[in-house]
Amino acid sequence: MSDIRFRFATTLVTSEVANPANTSQEVRFDVTLPNEAFISDFQMEIGGKIYPGEVNEKVAAQKKYDAAKKKGQSAGQVKQKPRNTNRFSVEVNVGAQEKVVFNLTYQELLKRKRGSYEHVIYINPRQIVADFQIHVSIEESRELTGVRVPPIRNELEQNLEIKGDNTLAVVSRPTTKSARISYSPSEADQRQDSERGISGLFIVEYDIDRETNAGDVMVVDGYFVHFFAPSDMEEIPKDVLLILDVSGSMYGTKLKQMKDAVLGILSDLHEGDRFNILKFSSSLSFYKKSSVIANKKTVREAKIYVKNMVAAGGTDINSALMDGSFFLNKAENFTERAQVIFFLTDGQPTSGETNLNKILENVRFANWHAFPIYSLAFGQGADYNFIKKVAIQNNGLSRKIYEDSDATLQIKGFYDEVSAAVLKDVSFKYLNNASSVQNLTKISFPSYLLGSEIVVAGKIENNDVKVLDLSVEGLGSQGTVELSLSADLDDNSFPELTKPGDYVKITEKIWAYLTIKQLLEKSVGETDPTVKEDIKKQALELSLKYKFVTPLTSMVVVKPEKNETSSVDEEDDAVADSKPPPQGGSLPLSYNRGPPGTSYGGGAGGDPHFMIRIRGMEYPLCFDLHANPGDVLRILADQESGIFINAGIVPSFKFDTHHRMKTFMGEIVILFKSHVMKVTPTKIVFDGAELFWGDENPYFLKDVTVEVVTIKRCRVLRIDFGNDVQIAIKRTIAYGNMAVDYLNVYIENEAGLSENSSGMLGQFLHRHVTVHQRGTNRKNQIVGDILIEEAGMPTKHVRSYLKEKPDEVTGNLELCWNAHNGITKTAKSVQHFFVDDIMEM
Repeated sequence: MSDIRFRFATTLVTSEVANPANTSQEVRFDVTLPNEAFISDFQMEIGGKIYPGEVNEKVAAQKKYDAAKKKGQSAGQVKQKPRNTNRFSVEVNVGAQEKVVFNLTYQELLKRKRGSYEHVIYINPRQIVADFQIHVSIEESRELTGVRVPPIRNELEQNLEIKGDNTLAVVSRPTTKSARISYSPSEADQRQDSERGISGLFIVEYDIDRETNAGDVMVVDGYFVHFFAPSDMEEIPKDVLLILDVSGSMYGTKLKQMKDAVLGILSDLHEGDRFNILKFSSSLSFYKKSSVIANKKTVREAKIYVKNMVAAGGTDINSALMDGSFFLNKAENFTERAQVIFFLTDGQPTSGETNLNKILENVRFANWHAFPIYSLAFGQGADYNFIKKVAIQNNGLSRKIYEDSDATLQIKGFYDEVSAAVLKDVSFKYLNNASSVQNLTKISFPSYLLGSEIVVAGKIENNDVKVLDLSVEGLGSQGTVELSLSADLDDNSFPELTKPGDYVKITEKIWAYLTIKQLLEKSVGETDPTVKEDIKKQALELSLKYKFVTPLTSMVVVKPEKNETSSVDEEDDAVADSKPPPQGGSLPLSYNRGPPGTSYGGGAGGDPHFMIRIRGMEYPLCFDLHANPGDVLRILADQESGIFINAGIVPSFKFDTHHRMKTFMGEIVILFKSHVMKVTPTKIVFDGAELFWGDENPYFLKDVTVEVVTIKRCRVLRIDFGNDVQIAIKRTIAYGNMAVDYLNVYIENEAGLSENSSGMLGQFLHRHVTVHQRGTNRKNQIVGDILIEEAGMPTKHVRSYLKEKPDEVTGNLELCWNAHNGITKTAKSVQHFFVDDIMEM
């Protein structure tokens, strides 16, 4: 399950491991993630309790895991596999006769390629899965365009543009700025792929509507993220140099693959591009003395030259890269064209300079214009770490080419992705480089590639700054390009700005993500050991602070022994305070008139959890309701007073003890007379006018009074309809192990509601509820028999027990008669509480 907000994707992977043996057993398996992803959470669920993971420095994490394993405790560890940037090793030590469910969460900033963002989920269950489901939710700051799910593809095809759609994927569009994708292939569908089920990449593609070429800015809590993806710009002509390894070690399959790859690149050159070829072994040889203009004739002749290449001699990588860099540095009309080197080799220097660090230093010196070097490593024996360093320190990318696969297929998408520059020497300025902007990520780039995106993040240290002025400069096909944008931080109507609360700390998390990524890349290309260690130290500190699993850290979780402090019980609803608050009631209630057995106050919240206060009952009635993401619950409907309250259900990516995803109320719509009020954790809108959770003064609106107050550190919206009906809506912001912001709703005063009211809360106005105690259960809890009576209907008996639950507004724990899902366990009994449209009256 994936939740994408503002191009930042959070994906949850869940698996279950059981150990029937009388001794602890260790299970190891790999998880494949997108190349740009970091693991950010790892939890184990044992016996209904959640044990959260901790991110530690790699050696410390290993010691902690080994100590737990030695004691026979259930424990888990996630760490990046050596030499694999996107494969993580998961080790789970399962205690004797225990069943462990682990939840692994990873996050990534989506990359824009070929004009759209791609979200990739790796599928490889190696079996037919009875309940195969993938769900993706997208929320963006601008209108979505072109949401599609292409057919499942393999990893080698990932960078290719695949036509057609995945016919089993269902795409819905709740709003113009959101999308929901579900994929649930049946067992028969899976067998059509193979007897071992579906294997490959599930990809969701989308883009957003842009109004300015200077980009979009998102600011939350002082941290900003600038997304830059201009459109309608002409491609800059290229100077392409192909540096080709024809040494003896390339003999056979590798040489054939390299030729196939080069022929593909030559075919994709545009008329007007210039190119040359430098082949090397122990010696060097240029195809032509100067670059050749690409056209049908020159490309055809170059292909013949490539096909006739033979492999022999040693491998002088140092001379090849230095001479190639000097060649491009002297190119005519340098500023009017984009220079690029493609370096194809098996990465093993055997002649000339062979010290790898010295080669890196020499290449950095020779490439003084810092044009990109894109490196392709052929064969299993290639020194990919070295090839990667060459690319990173020279603003390029690297790719492995596997000998047992089609090289043309592997190179095609890579070349398309990196070959089309529309700007070069791109630089960003914020507040004219004033000191009030700190901790900027990378702000200078050799080029902007067509269909991609550059992302810059930083922090505005000065709280007095009201306008964020930014500019972007670069060289385009027609000369110098300068784009600017001024974002008014106090103007909520400004379209390029997302206000605080849209996704708490998302900009800070993106800033940390980018900073760590760039530090790790910088450390790979650094040759000075002291500087390299300092860069790694910075990356480690941020990885630990923001809880990312990187090459420097691991995440470990251990089930405490019986004499240790246990974790939070997931069956309990989250409370606002870290310590249990004193017992007590809800908000002050003075509206206690009406016949015994009917309600005088009721609330709903949590996942979803209901608490109803009944006249004549010492403790309230509590019960749960399972709802799916996208469902709409009817909370209250009363034709006579004209009040209707509906709640939209959102996913949390957390699971209960039955492995069902917990869901919460993410939006509440109130319809009253001709008025419409929409409430989410980020905003309050009344008849189109936006109110704010941070406002201190009450609003005296037509027919309604609205006030936002603070109760136990949470903001609570109070609404008085002026007819003896008052409700309260509490906002809960996700923290710690919580996964989603959500709302609770409470009817403070229902004296003005009619006996014909309906809905999950309204129904108890005309039902008679009593409780009869029936002793205690095995857990020594007091058991009760709830009787629910309604005119013309048979009496309903529901078993319950006394349990502490949090009040829906204050969060105070109090005893209630917990019927769990006994009141709502059958679909037929609750189906009329679900409506199709959140605006339905």
